[in-house]
Amino acid sequence: MVSSHRGIPLAAAITLAGLVAAGASNTVFNMDSPDAGPVRCEIQDKIQGDTVFLEPVVYSDKGVSGTYSVTVSGGGDGGASNIRQGGEFSATAGRSTSLGRMSVGASGASYNVKLKVTVAGTSVSCTKQVSGTF
Repeated sequence: MVSSHRGIPLAAAITLAGLVAAGASNTVFNMDSPDAGPVRCEIQDKIQGDTVFLEPVVYSDKGVSGTYSVTVSGGGDGGASNIRQGGEFSATAGRSTSLGRMSVGASGASYNVKLKVTVAGTSVSCTKQVSGTF
């Protein structure tokens, strides 16, 4: 039989190990999430008439430079779209930085938009499902 004074440290050790493992896995997850660190991303969308306007945006707590890639795939009544664009960017501290704008047809449409931003070897990603008008 295990005495209670030995069970408490064992339980504490197991709990601590679990918290450390959860923290480590959360850190890895956040490296590729839109809210990671000083750089964050967002995919903005707006429907006007029969057009969906898309704008990938990066936010930074400090001035940074890096690269980005954005892909848009999907389509609707007017056909299919496959868009890929990317390049270098510089972001000013505390301000949003547009990484470009694009437009696709809205009629009966559904698009999968993916944005990947890389700064100093660390990547942050955003994904958004955008639906047009039906």
